[in-house]
Amino acid sequence: MSPKDIAPASPRAARRSACALLVGAAALSVAACGEAPVGTLHTRAGYTVASEEIPVSVCPAEGESRLADDEGLLIGPHFALRVECVVSFDEVPEGYQLDYLLGEDVELYSPEPGYEFTLVQFAIDPGVEAPYKIDDLTELSATFAIGDEQWDFDGSIPVPGAAYLTVAEKGAPITLEVVDSERTQSMDLRERTREGLVEALYNASTDTVTTDAVENSVDGYTTSGSYEYWFDDWKYSTTFTVTREVYQPGKGWVSEPDRAVLGVSFGWLHSGQGLEWSIEADEALKVSGPDGDLTPTAVTNVDEEWGDGIWRTFYLEYDIPADALAFDLKFHPKGPVEWAEEGVTLPITGDKAHDISVSFE
Repeated sequence: MSPKDIAPASPRAARRSACALLVGAAALSVAACGEAPVGTLHTRAGYTVASEEIPVSVCPAEGESRLADDEGLLIGPHFALRVECVVSFDEVPEGYQLDYLLGEDVELYSPEPGYEFTLVQFAIDPGVEAPYKIDDLTELSATFAIGDEQWDFDGSIPVPGAAYLTVAEKGAPITLEVVDSERTQSMDLRERTREGLVEALYNASTDTVTTDAVENSVDGYTTSGSYEYWFDDWKYSTTFTVTREVYQPGKGWVSEPDRAVLGVSFGWLHSGQGLEWSIEADEALKVSGPDGDLTPTAVTNVDEEWGDGIWRTFYLEYDIPADALAFDLKFHPKGPVEWAEEGVTLPITGDKAHDISVSFE
């Protein structure tokens, strides 16, 4: 707990026979010197208490002070926080557990005219997790302010459960700003509005989907002169890993705030036992979303030795709207198969189209 100025233990009226200056968190309004003073104690402007060690919500479980749904949520690649409640008052409302913040048996004097108490607490459990951990390369900072009182965070954000109480002018702005990797998201807690959101981070329950395996078996046959060439039962089995990203470690932001990158990767037995079944990934795989067919913005592959052949992993990327969550994949690997040593090309039979649905909801 870090109090600025000290609030009185209990409110009391004061009478003095001479003019006096009252020092502390309260201010005494008195009559002219020489008269019997009759005054009111006030908690002075700027009085502030903050704590990062509160294990419970200090606000009631229900009521207008609590932010509904996601209106108090901010998410970035390296942070996730939620403002649980915001309230301003002249006298402590019923149902607030301010003992956790102020200590036991502490009563607050009403603020000076034109001022009010403002209380903000961050949720103990934001309900979501940041996609990536903070490391030495992470650029993260935050600024939280209630009127003229400001808290700056370098390399961090307000911790879960942290509570802040201050006396500020009535209606003073209450703002939160978080900068993660040079992209700023902010919240006006007085108006309960948010700006600069990385929209895709708020629209899904997961960012990676791995499909069930698709399987099939094909045969190949051809003739050349008086020779026949064939293979039987080339089996394949592959799964698709589908991701939805806005940021990649080491690369930074990969999309605009209102967009996302859909990534699809899958493996393919490119060759083995002298045969080569080469496919073009963007021809064998067609992807569609809520707005229709998607065209890949990038197609790459990586090869690795696999017995006497090559296992090829394909990577495809698509630019998508931030709110696109459901996609259809149609995978149809077609022939032919090459037999390089014999210099022949074998058409295949038994090829099949596979339909796969993917959802990030």
